[in-house]
Amino acid sequence: MAEEEAGEKAPPATGGKSKLLLIIIAALVVVLAGGGAAVYFLVLPKLQAPAAATGAPGGGEHGAAAGSPPATSLGATLEMPPFIVNLSGEEGRYLKATLVLQLSSEELSKEITQRTPQIKDAIITVLSSKTPDDILTIQGKYDLKVELMKRVNTLVASGVVREIYFVEFVVQ
Repeated sequence: MAEEEAGEKAPPATGGKSKLLLIIIAALVVVLAGGGAAVYFLVLPKLQAPAAATGAPGGGEHGAAAGSPPATSLGATLEMPPFIVNLSGEEGRYLKATLVLQLSSEELSKEITQRTPQIKDAIITVLSSKTPDDILTIQGKYDLKVELMKRVNTLVASGVVREIYFVEFVVQ
């Protein structure tokens, strides 16, 4: 009986090793594919962005050779210090706003810097005349920008304020 048991034992199976080898190869393929995708989507766009911005060769479809218009800058801008004003109407409501002025020329930046007290006074006067209901809507903010541009443009001579951007706008 011991001989039968010894004779019935099968030689070691190699099928288990081949399955394990296939699983390891499949895992490696998945890891390599994931790494390649990560490089393609995360690293390559960052490397191509500076070349595309300068229009250098290798910029891909975003370069100047692709026929796309060059990006335009805002031109001359001037950031005003934050304004904190009490709003008209309700007691205890105030506005904190930081503005960036888009200017027609660099000369205007110098003029605004020299006339800062007058410009700030005009802006504070306009801002403090508003109620929260006047400025909390999108249309209210747009109207406020237009009114501020008109007031500032009446005070300057060497150019115009083309646009006003609110980079901070908090009502409490």
